[in-house]
Amino acid sequence: MTRLHLSPIFNSGEKERTLSSRRQGNRMRARFKLFFLSALCLLLIRPCHAGEKKPFWSRFSLKVTAGLGSDLPMGDVNDCLASFNNNEVFEAHREVGTGQVVGEIKTLGTGVFHGEAELRFDLTPRISFGIATSVPIRKRNESSVTYTIVGWAGPQVMTWTFRPDNKISYPIRLSAYYTLPLIRRLSISIGGGVGFYSAKISQFFRFDKISPIGKLSWSTWDQVAERNFAFGFHGNVVFEYLLNNRLGFVAEFQYGLTKISGFKGKLKSVNEHGDSFEKDGTLYYFTEWNYYIGTRHATLEIFKAPPEGGVRWINDLREAALDLSGYSMRLGINIRLF
Repeated sequence: MTRLHLSPIFNSGEKERTLSSRRQGNRMRARFKLFFLSALCLLLIRPCHAGEKKPFWSRFSLKVTAGLGSDLPMGDVNDCLASFNNNEVFEAHREVGTGQVVGEIKTLGTGVFHGEAELRFDLTPRISFGIATSVPIRKRNESSVTYTIVGWAGPQVMTWTFRPDNKISYPIRLSAYYTLPLIRRLSISIGGGVGFYSAKISQFFRFDKISPIGKLSWSTWDQVAERNFAFGFHGNVVFEYLLNNRLGFVAEFQYGLTKISGFKGKLKSVNEHGDSFEKDGTLYYFTEWNYYIGTRHATLEIFKAPPEGGVRWINDLREAALDLSGYSMRLGINIRLF
């Protein structure tokens, strides 16, 4: 009986099929590994790219503006200077033209140059916060008026000289803004906030008198009062036009409401005899009777305690205040930092 030897052939074919299956399995596993590694890389790489793109809330910008604004009221400082100069006696002589009143006491200038730099932080595309500082303001002048009384014994010549000097600083101003787009590249931000202010009121005053017999007498009062920390409020409207991704042109309107009181300081007085005195206290505003002129006018003076009427007939007493309220219109640029 003849046997057929097919096993080698069979074994060879079986081996080829087994090897082919293994190759296909290896390819599948390789493809699976490649797919798995690719997916893992995508998962790892995407967050890195997202981190490289800075989120909106981390952006900072620097806004620098300058311009002019409304006249500052200045408050009691100018009120007292105007009250002294425009008292009823002086005005009557000026109107009639007697020549007995020469010169005038001038008020401090109220026009102001506004300059501000603000670092702005964008929390969201709509909400942002800013911290700003402004150029300090200083107002000072010197003026005098001479009043001559003609009496039976001869003329008595009196001269009053005022030298006021006010300094106002805006060390920090905090603001919050809400921004809305208007048209392409143009947006509007509406905001407001609180500011921290410091101010100094200085005034040198000299009184000279020549009596009818020609005797000269004089006295000076030099007082300086400060308020180092005070609050004020403001509102802003800012238009920004983007020139490119980094630079924008801005136009800003700002209104501030600031009235500072509670000034503390020192007064020094000296006369022709060398007599002097000093006193510390609070700066007060009041009206008093001036015996040399024969009328009432407003005065600023430092007292340790609120003064009473006395021989000066003091009325309308209160703490002196400096009014810095007003608006400004400024132009400038906004630079996006990072």
